Amino acid sequence: MSVKAESKHSELQPFFRDHELFAEYKLLCNNVPSGVYVVPSFKSLQVWHGMIFIKIGMFADGCFKFNLYIPDNFPYARPSLRFVTPVFHPQIKASGELNLDKAFPTWTPRKDRIWHLLRYTKRCFFSINTFNATNTEAAVAVHKSIDTFRNRAKLCVERSIKINITEESDLTPADDGNVFNVSPLPTVELEKIKEKLLTGVKAPFAVP
Repeated sequence: MSVKAESKHSELQPFFRDHELFAEYKLLCNNVPSGVYVVPSFKSLQVWHGMIFIKIGMFADGCFKFNLYIPDNFPYARPSLRFVTPVFHPQIKASGELNLDKAFPTWTPRKDRIWHLLRYTKRCFFSINTFNATNTEAAVAVHKSIDTFRNRAKLCVERSIKINITEESDLTPADDGNVFNVSPLPTVELEKIKEKLLTGVKAPFAVP
């Protein structure tokens, strides 16, 4: 490839990447794991904001925010994922970074998908694997006393609820990571939704 051709390819690479990302997001919309919500940042298509809701297991009732980072040379390189909400887990560093080395040691274009990565991320909350752990303290807790780990997981759940309801976060209002905010429904509105569910009437997605 000539120098001129290489330069032209370099200029077009961001357009090819963004095209791939649009296709990835469309696939994600059709294959998104239950309880997982993701939306691209308003500031950069290479940053996706997300939240995972866990219903069962040691992290039940937790709602954990995360950011997905897309590398410049995607789809030829693996994205990375970092939790914004603190999570005590053998495969999640204290910084919030999820260990993806075992699940995705290599990233094959158009074979490995972002929705695969998100599916694995959710599964980590149910499968507490300590192999090649990146959080030694959490791995030791699992092996030494599962009750200790369970209590730490419960604290994470309580903190996640507190962060999302009170917006006790290190994100500023100008950061569009705040697109996911959770607040409890008023009792009256909650009862209306329950009644509609029991009577077979589809409940609205949002309550004014």
